[in-house]
Amino acid sequence: MPAKGSSAETQTEAERIAPAQVIEAIQRKADGFKARDRELLASQLEMEQAGVRPQESRTVGPEPREMAATLLNGMAIAADRDPTPGEELHKIIVERKAIEIALDALAGRENQARIIAAAEVLQESASDWREIVRQRAMCVLALRRVNAEAFAFRERIRRLARTNPNLICDVSSGPLFGPAVVGDHAYTYLEACVKAGIISRSEIDNAA
Repeated sequence: MPAKGSSAETQTEAERIAPAQVIEAIQRKADGFKARDRELLASQLEMEQAGVRPQESRTVGPEPREMAATLLNGMAIAADRDPTPGEELHKIIVERKAIEIALDALAGRENQARIIAAAEVLQESASDWREIVRQRAMCVLALRRVNAEAFAFRERIRRLARTNPNLICDVSSGPLFGPAVVGDHAYTYLEACVKAGIISRSEIDNAA
């Protein structure tokens, strides 16, 4: 067994927090792209209001998808010379399109990271969830037992008084306090718990 603080333990801890770090890094990058897009939009509107029209550069520049890949890799977009106003506007429009593509890619990466993170949490806490499910099932069974006791108490008073007793807070119908019904939500839940091996058939029968 590796000693505390060993590389094996450190690696395990790193792997455990990796999904959260990935999500945080993706969100930081996306926030940076959104801030850049706001700057570009302001410049685009200013130039368009000044009557500038977009004009492609005389030299072939990167396509939006190529530029998006450059942005995602954290690389700067090189410029070979100072562009004309029309070329600058065209460049802004292309870069904003690249940011849109990059943000879509980041959204996909974030969704995938969240799926992985959720799967890891579920795997690590599966026993906790099973215990929660069991406790809920036991609450249903306990309510059934108490409902049966309430019925017996009510019937004992009714036989003595030969009339319906006026008991406080006495509810004897509905999904919570009525008799167990085959096929209702509680029945379906308990049957699912039995199938999953969370409770036994005898536990249900003993609560009847």
